[in-house]
Amino acid sequence: MAKDLQTPFDVAVVMFTKRTGSLADAVRSVFAQHFSGRVQIVVGADGPTADRPALAALAREVPETMALTVVDPGYSTARSRGGMYAPEAGGVLRAALTLLANARHVAYLSEANRYAPHHLDLLKRAISDRAWAHALRWFSDARTGQVICRDEWESVGPGQGVYAKSEGGFAAADTLLIDKLACHAALAAWTEADAKGRGEDRRFFRAIRALPHAVTGEPSVYAGIDVAQQHPFMLAQFRAHGVILERFVKLTPELEAEVARAAEAQRAYAEGVRGRMSFGGVEFGIKRDK
Repeated sequence: MAKDLQTPFDVAVVMFTKRTGSLADAVRSVFAQHFSGRVQIVVGADGPTADRPALAALAREVPETMALTVVDPGYSTARSRGGMYAPEAGGVLRAALTLLANARHVAYLSEANRYAPHHLDLLKRAISDRAWAHALRWFSDARTGQVICRDEWESVGPGQGVYAKSEGGFAAADTLLIDKLACHAALAAWTEADAKGRGEDRRFFRAIRALPHAVTGEPSVYAGIDVAQQHPFMLAQFRAHGVILERFVKLTPELEAEVARAAEAQRAYAEGVRGRMSFGGVEFGIKRDK
């Protein structure tokens, strides 16, 4: 484990645990990075359910060029677990740990997701002197780790994908590398969310979207999801990208009809006609034939 903690690291990776995924696998995907610089992994313990035993075990595995910094306040800052801030996913931990990290360049990783071995190297090369950079990602089965398909519609960057018209595009938190000094004014966006405690990642993206940025052009994040729990909108996207839904979901006639309606709504939206459709807390313009 890196002994010199005062000298700034080349990259920090901010994480938090509330024991909803496999923290150990996520952290080990950072340990396995093919990256020549020094890496600080900053993990926040989000309340009493945080995976503290995994953190204790991981402290014995840290590579020589890395450091594991654990921040454990003993409580959650998320409103849903007794705290004062809206984001259900970690409360203010992303913002607070970004400031605390001893690195100018900060990346993010959920305990349910994984990095490919070249992820940090690709991002560090891409960002150069820009304010932020992002990678692309794969969707993977949260239970098995099996790759489902490449995300070609959601986390694809500014002006791209299903959020292009309504949000100006989107890049998921786990795909980002930011210069926290250049993005300092945007960090407060990590502390805000909708009434259900969601959407802080889109708020942060909107805050940095217009700043100078780059994309690696390669998928290097594995976003673990449970396909059976996905909105019909997402299921329609999977089907459109060649995924055989029956491998993951029991398609009842009712669900099949909802997926078909979602696919039609997406086609209408792509054609630029107007109306309303909601997905992930975002309203999309659509129009149905009468």
